[in-house]
Amino acid sequence: MTTRQIRSAKRPSSLVLYAGLLFLVSACSTEQETVRIQFSAVWQGAAIGCNDVEISLSDLRFFVSDLALVDRSGELHPISLVKDSRWQQPNIGLVDLEDGQGSCLNGTRDIHSTLTGMTDPADFVELRFTVGVPFALNHANPLLASAPLDDAAMHWHWRSGYKFLRAGVSAGDDGMWIHLGSTGCEGTVQDIRSCQSPNRVSVSLPGFSPSDRIGVDLSVLFAGVDLADGERSDCSSGPAESACAPMFEALGLPFSDQAASDSSVFRVLR
Repeated sequence: MTTRQIRSAKRPSSLVLYAGLLFLVSACSTEQETVRIQFSAVWQGAAIGCNDVEISLSDLRFFVSDLALVDRSGELHPISLVKDSRWQQPNIGLVDLEDGQGSCLNGTRDIHSTLTGMTDPADFVELRFTVGVPFALNHANPLLASAPLDDAAMHWHWRSGYKFLRAGVSAGDDGMWIHLGSTGCEGTVQDIRSCQSPNRVSVSLPGFSPSDRIGVDLSVLFAGVDLADGERSDCSSGPAESACAPMFEALGLPFSDQAASDSSVFRVLR
């Protein structure tokens, strides 16, 4: 055997090296799984819609960010949302539970009740998320934003940010709605330095598994509102609006001299 033949015999082929590299990569990587987070509007344990008789939905739309699942060991598994042309980008999604009918005339026909994302597989026991838009995205130029942040109905132009939550109910001639967003922000769009009241809602749901649904309990959100006094009222997150106090408490947000607490509006449905 010649010297060249010996060297050739000792040198592994590029095909063998490539196959070995693929094996190492596949062995070290974990295939992600699809998770679907489903939301439903409820009132005292029952579904509520835009055409109900006694108390009906008049609006329910909200942004969700910082989605993550927690496994039994306490490890956090962030969820990357699947980007689409209207409702989701990887770090934020828009949930829309009104259908533009009946009492929801200020809404749209389209519904988006399920957020779809990807995460590492595990035995999950808790869900965490934020109702709100992250600071940098909240104060960027909405005219240049990608979906779902291009939805004009969810932008609060005079507050230089987004409405994190639009929610309302109607009871005959009475009713109540809330628009939640950051307030007391200094500066203008693309140049906001800080906000006195960020008003992002942190939600933690122990006992959650991806097969469960999340109920948005409007009877809890509006528990402190008299829906039989014949007067329609509202809350635009302003610190001077006393009508906001019970709803902020339900959302776990501080308001005036009211301290922050745990949100009780979102709960696991089975």
